[in-house]
Amino acid sequence: MTAVLERFAVETPVGDLHALRARPDGEQRGIALIVPGFTGRADDYIDVQTDAAAHGWQTVAFSQRGQRGSAAPAGEANYTLPELAGEVVRVAEAIGGGGLVHVVGHSLGGLVAREAVVAHPDGFASLTMFCSGPAGRPQSHAGEAELVRAQGSAAIWHRDHPRGVLSPQDELDRERFAETSVDNIVAGVQILREAADITPAVVATQVPVLVLHGDSDDVWPIADQYDMAVRLGAEYRVIPDAGHLPNVDNPAVTARFLSEFWAEF
Repeated sequence: MTAVLERFAVETPVGDLHALRARPDGEQRGIALIVPGFTGRADDYIDVQTDAAAHGWQTVAFSQRGQRGSAAPAGEANYTLPELAGEVVRVAEAIGGGGLVHVVGHSLGGLVAREAVVAHPDGFASLTMFCSGPAGRPQSHAGEAELVRAQGSAAIWHRDHPRGVLSPQDELDRERFAETSVDNIVAGVQILREAADITPAVVATQVPVLVLHGDSDDVWPIADQYDMAVRLGAEYRVIPDAGHLPNVDNPAVTARFLSEFWAEF
């Protein structure tokens, strides 16, 4: 099967969110929602979505509020975990047609997705923690919130790339920062540093969980992801030849592992 791609807007109280749907041109097995990570956007997952459609799945990736193409309400208070998780619930309801939706959260998006599942477990068929961890890491992203407040959305990128753009990936990363609102980045940094470990609450939902990451993920410690999987009683899969962005490094295997997991429920 081939993928049919569609861009559309999801209406929310703070404005429209940009979304990208990929669906098979034949029989559909179910629906999955992909929640992007820090400075992410809907288009980050198009290769995985296309491959998932070949396995028979409709997927929707969306830019969270403050990310590329989506409404960006002013004020850091609009980007707390409860606010972001509530939006995941609303988008899932909008695309689900009254049925359950599989949800995949990448990195920071994993923290948001699991919060949504805890808040509304009856709306989700499964949860995938995709290159994401059990809690915030206080030692990470030190000083970045203050840097962005002072110098703007792209300040972290410029700090880490003193020689400027040297490759197409550099330009893509620069665009991701520049097109994300200051409030989104500042709040995201705080979540990544301070999020509580809510693993017991996720277990209590009884929603099936997959922990999925690249074999060379260098952002979330792999040992922490494995330990989280054990404590969740989750399925655990490692994507070969992939780092923190398996959706870019190895989308075909990523989609196959997701499809095999979703097919169980």
